Amino acid sequence: MKKYIGDILVEMGFIDEDQIQLALSESKKTGLMLGEVLLRLDWITEEQLQMAIAVQSGAQILDTSTVDIHHTLPIHIPHDFVIKHTVFPFAKENNTLKVATSNPFDVITRDRLSRMTGCHVKTYLAPQEWISKAIRLHYQTAATVDEEIEKITQAGMIEGASEENQIVRLADLLLEKGYILGASDIHIVPDTNLVRVYYRIDGVLHQEYLFPKSFQHGLATRFKIMGDMDISNPNIPHDGRIKYQGNDVEFDLRVSTFPTHLGENIVMRLLIYSSVVGEIESLGFEKEDLTKFVRNLKRPYGLILTTGPTGSGKTTTLYSALMAVNNPNINVMTVEDPIEYVIPTIRQTAVNPKANLTFGNALRAAMRQDPDIILVGEIRDQETAELAMRAAITGHLVLSTLHTNDAASAINRLIDIGINPNMLASALTMVVAQRLLRKICPKCSTKGSPTSEEKKLFERNGLEPPSELLRPAGCETCHNSGYKGRTGIYEILEVDRTIEGLIFEGAFRSAIEEAAVTAGTTLLLKQALKKAAHQVTSMEEVFRVVADA
Repeated sequence: MKKYIGDILVEMGFIDEDQIQLALSESKKTGLMLGEVLLRLDWITEEQLQMAIAVQSGAQILDTSTVDIHHTLPIHIPHDFVIKHTVFPFAKENNTLKVATSNPFDVITRDRLSRMTGCHVKTYLAPQEWISKAIRLHYQTAATVDEEIEKITQAGMIEGASEENQIVRLADLLLEKGYILGASDIHIVPDTNLVRVYYRIDGVLHQEYLFPKSFQHGLATRFKIMGDMDISNPNIPHDGRIKYQGNDVEFDLRVSTFPTHLGENIVMRLLIYSSVVGEIESLGFEKEDLTKFVRNLKRPYGLILTTGPTGSGKTTTLYSALMAVNNPNINVMTVEDPIEYVIPTIRQTAVNPKANLTFGNALRAAMRQDPDIILVGEIRDQETAELAMRAAITGHLVLSTLHTNDAASAINRLIDIGINPNMLASALTMVVAQRLLRKICPKCSTKGSPTSEEKKLFERNGLEPPSELLRPAGCETCHNSGYKGRTGIYEILEVDRTIEGLIFEGAFRSAIEEAAVTAGTTLLLKQALKKAAHQVTSMEEVFRVVADA
């Protein structure tokens, strides 16, 4: 007899019996499969579930990082079929069709595919998210979206219902294009005689479309309606949230409008949970830094800060940290502005200044809810900082963010806003300064020797200059940017006795940084140079992101 999936997961050490019993109870109430419940609770990863299913079914796990997809295959199998059954045909050898699936027990779908194609079908186990993304990329590509947008814009605006339908479809296509491109933000920018559409991809804005000025009001109104926002007053800022559901895609967006003399400027942040909340190991930590980070996360109390400018990945780091420590036996609470990603089993609260629910008031109330771990979205003022410190001192693990350029500056920043150095030294356990570097595109990068200036930079930072570095080029895969994806670099400052003493004394940032480096902290620039030396990124990206950090 085949073992139950829960028993396999326990045997593999991914979960314990208590979690299984709670998940089984949830499964009975909701009607969901046990594996899906465990995923929704974030108690296991998709990879861990796959490993267990592979053991249970005997199926082979597909290596999605190296798979070679035969691009002509999709035309032989209907789009509706692969969407309905969540399968993706990726290769054909002789008379064998290779198909990725998240359910290797679905023999009915396998038989239908065999009859449809006349091939022997061999199934491989792959994450559902990867299959869905592959379907989107190979059935509805960015090019097909462009074609439909071009048809709409060439048709011109016409009166009546057709005009409304035209705008509705155009708005949907702009959102879907952002999802396909992997954009983090979509900007709808009014100009004098036209409307510009930008996508932020890997941290950089790219202008994608230019529309006639006549499209401006309709698009602004449509996005505001989708975000449940007030359309009667375009002269004040508005905020909203869109839950977008297309034919084969579903995601959330946070919407912000801002009045300008040329019309409403709209920025939409794509909130894609699976692309943000993941394993800490996937964030880009060096091995020794990952050890430090996890060690401090496992402490029962203390304050952990992530610092850096907007868009440096602080939210990703904090959410991933929460998921690493979250389990059914602890009470995790958050105070955020706004809640970007909903995490099962965690009590999340959004501040609401209009209702007098500020960071300070919310944090004070959360302390009366018997929390073990508290996430404070951002420390902005003395009140929030002091409350976070008191929580850390009185036996709680507190995670939060701060806007400083490096780890040592966070200490001086907190003292500057009025925090007592004695309290700070007692509460603070770790500061993580971070940045995001674009990864060089593997398909179009070129190799070259480092320049004399680049060699000197490596040497000044105690590193051996590499013999070769990768340079960006640009191709269709990377949107002609030369880069594809991003990775993090991290400067970790642990508060030891030496740094505690410096905090007590009110030492300058330079003295704190020097003590941290002596204790093993690797500064951001050196971290970035290591990434370039290992051919993860380019020197151009190092200079762009951290040369002045």
